[in-house]
Amino acid sequence: MTELVKESQDRTTHDSSEYLESFKHRSMDWNAVKSFAAKNLRIAIRYPANFLVWGIMPIFWFAPFILMATAIAGPETSAHFTEISGFDNYIQFVVIGWFVFMYLDNSIWAIGNNFRWEQMSGTLEPLFSTPVPRISILLGAAISDTIQGTLQALILLNVCIVLFGLQYALIAILPTIIILTMMIIALYGFSFMLAGLILVFKDPSVLTQMITEVTFMVSPINYPVQALPKSVQFASYLVPTTIGIVTIREIAINGALDILSFSQALAGLGILAVFLWIVGISVFRYSEKWTKQRGHMGGF
Repeated sequence: MTELVKESQDRTTHDSSEYLESFKHRSMDWNAVKSFAAKNLRIAIRYPANFLVWGIMPIFWFAPFILMATAIAGPETSAHFTEISGFDNYIQFVVIGWFVFMYLDNSIWAIGNNFRWEQMSGTLEPLFSTPVPRISILLGAAISDTIQGTLQALILLNVCIVLFGLQYALIAILPTIIILTMMIIALYGFSFMLAGLILVFKDPSVLTQMITEVTFMVSPINYPVQALPKSVQFASYLVPTTIGIVTIREIAINGALDILSFSQALAGLGILAVFLWIVGISVFRYSEKWTKQRGHMGGF
C-alpha cells in the first residue's frame, strides 16, 4: 500500500514537473482566445431572444431623429441636408450610420465591461492568477462580442430595409466587410483602454455612458460630418467609426467605388488601429499593475 502511494506521488511530481518544464510564456495564447470567446458566446446563446431585441431596439433610438426631421423639413428631403451631405434620402443615410455605430456601442458597453462582469461573478481574481497573457483574454472577449454585435447590426439593417423600403448597392458588400474589419481591429484597441479604466474605477456605468455620449455626438450617425463645428470635425475622425460610416455610405448609397478614397480610408483606419492598440494595451497594463499594487482587483 505504501509503495502504491509513493509511486502515485512520484508520478504526480513527474507529471507536474514535466508540465512546468514545457511551459513557456507567450505574448499570445490562441487557445485562451478561443476558450474565452466560446465561453461568452455560450452565455449569449443561452438567451437567444436578446439578439432580436437588441437588433430592433436601435430603430426606436433613431426614430425620434426621423420624426424630428420630418416635422421640420417635411416628408421630402431638405435641400440644405442634400447640399451639405450629398445624399437625398435621410432615412437611407441614417440607417447606415446606426448600422456601423452598433460596433462602437458594442465595444464600449460589452468588451470594455467584460472584466467588470467577471468581477461581479467572483471569477476575476482566479482569471488573473492564471499564466495566460491578458491580451488573449481581452481578444477572446472582443471576438465574442463582435460576433454578437454583427448579428445585431445585420438584424437592424434587414429590418430597416424591409420597414422603410430602402435599397443599397450590392457592390458595397465586399468593401463594407473590408472597412468593417479594419474598423473593428481599431476599436479593439479602444475597448482595451476602457477595460483598463474600468479595472481602476470599478463601476463602469458613468464612465461608459459619458464616453458613449461623446462618441455618439462627434460621429456622423444622424448628420454629416460637415454639420459639426470645424474644431469638432477633427476630433470626429479620431473615432474609427467616422471613417467607416463615411466610406460605407458613399459606396452603399451611391453604388460607386472610388479606389483612391477607399485606399485612403483603409490607410486612416490602419493608422488609428496602431495608435489605439498602443494606447489601449499601455493603459490596460498600467491599470492592471496599479490595481494589483493596491489590492483592489476583487474590490467593488
